[in-house]
Amino acid sequence: MRSPRTPNQALRILLAEARWSGAQLAHEVNALGAAQGTPYHYDRTTVAHWLAGSRPRHPVPELVAQALSRRLDRRVRAQDTGLLAPGRPDHDGERAGGGGAVDRLDRILHDTCRSGIAQTDVYSLMAPAGSPGTSPLTQPRSAAAAVATRVDMTHVATAQGLLALFSRTDSTFGSGVVRVPLHQYLSTTLLPWLRCDMRPAVRREMFTVAAQLTYLCAFTHFDMNHHGDAQRLYLASVQLAREAGDPIGQALALRGLSVQAHALGRSAEARDLAEEAVRTSARYAPPHQQAFLYGQLAVATAAAGGLGAARLLASAERCLERSSGAATSVGAFHLGSLALQQAVVARTAGELNAAVRALQLSRRLRPAEEWRSRALGTAELAETQLSAGHLDQACVTWQDFLEVYPHIHSARADDRLRALRAALRPHSAHPAAAAALARTRTMHPRAGRSREHRPHVGS
Repeated sequence: MRSPRTPNQALRILLAEARWSGAQLAHEVNALGAAQGTPYHYDRTTVAHWLAGSRPRHPVPELVAQALSRRLDRRVRAQDTGLLAPGRPDHDGERAGGGGAVDRLDRILHDTCRSGIAQTDVYSLMAPAGSPGTSPLTQPRSAAAAVATRVDMTHVATAQGLLALFSRTDSTFGSGVVRVPLHQYLSTTLLPWLRCDMRPAVRREMFTVAAQLTYLCAFTHFDMNHHGDAQRLYLASVQLAREAGDPIGQALALRGLSVQAHALGRSAEARDLAEEAVRTSARYAPPHQQAFLYGQLAVATAAAGGLGAARLLASAERCLERSSGAATSVGAFHLGSLALQQAVVARTAGELNAAVRALQLSRRLRPAEEWRSRALGTAELAETQLSAGHLDQACVTWQDFLEVYPHIHSARADDRLRALRAALRPHSAHPAAAAALARTRTMHPRAGRSREHRPHVGS
């Protein structure tokens, strides 16, 4: 005979403290799930079952903890909700850090591989961007695979070459092309190298390039709408860069977290992360990467309703004027990127015509090989033109987007295709709009999950 369920007093106490009904908690969990492409349809009956002792599957306990954390303005862990089964890992607790950077990366890569390179974790407002915690991780899974060799600068050069290759391919064709092979390279080659004996100077260089590869892996998950895994990988990149003594690498990963938070509508968190990125390494970074940091801070500051976005954009522009134009595999930034951020700030302020001009400038200045960014910026231009009342221009621009779209594999581009259809349906009687809609019927999103928030264009 099955033993009766134990009522969940922990969750009942938290609901009372939050002054929430079961329906209100269900609504918040549904909203958090939808924002990450995992729609739920919970209601007060579901919460009643939880209070009676039933336990939902991962990542629902983490979503409940996040909703209560926001309501109570303090950290609530998944294990505090009483929704975790005995022996189940607390992914929120793991997110808080602990162990070395290699152990953290090992765990994340193992989790994503085990789930078929899919979204295994939930994005959390409470994830720390600064120093790691001290709770222990489980035994590293790649320890047995460590190779008995001495890693030297030849290995570092190999990793740097592959970083450049993965980065170029991602920029051109989208993250759907490189996410799996990059993940496999990190798991099967880089992790064993990081566990090997090496001289201090080699170790610094190897951990620096490992942080950059992990940053790129995080971005590929972000581009495919796998936000929980992207966040964990960005945090692993911060820790790897810290162990390498590389403040620039730390700042780039913090900026990545800021871009993600902004894309998910978490404006205050995006601003705080961008400010931390600037504080961490603005004085160490070369001019083009300083511009990379200041530009994102301008976008995040404007979205959070703060002042000074124009000043920050001017600082980014001055940094680009001092730049030698040297290309980098991560943190690349140019005048086309800056014009895009100027457009985002202008649109945030409701200055649609200024945003249109900046987006048009961004298209002219964008390197031809950056297909994904060109496609996303083109879609943003079309949406902005339509918002400004220029339907004919918007339809022409959307046709330009549809020329590039079939050649890239990006969930963010898929989001843009859905947005195009939704925006043009009210104008389906217009010949140009009807033509664009007809063309989209032959195209189908390949990768992304739909999201309720407005898609993000930056990178």
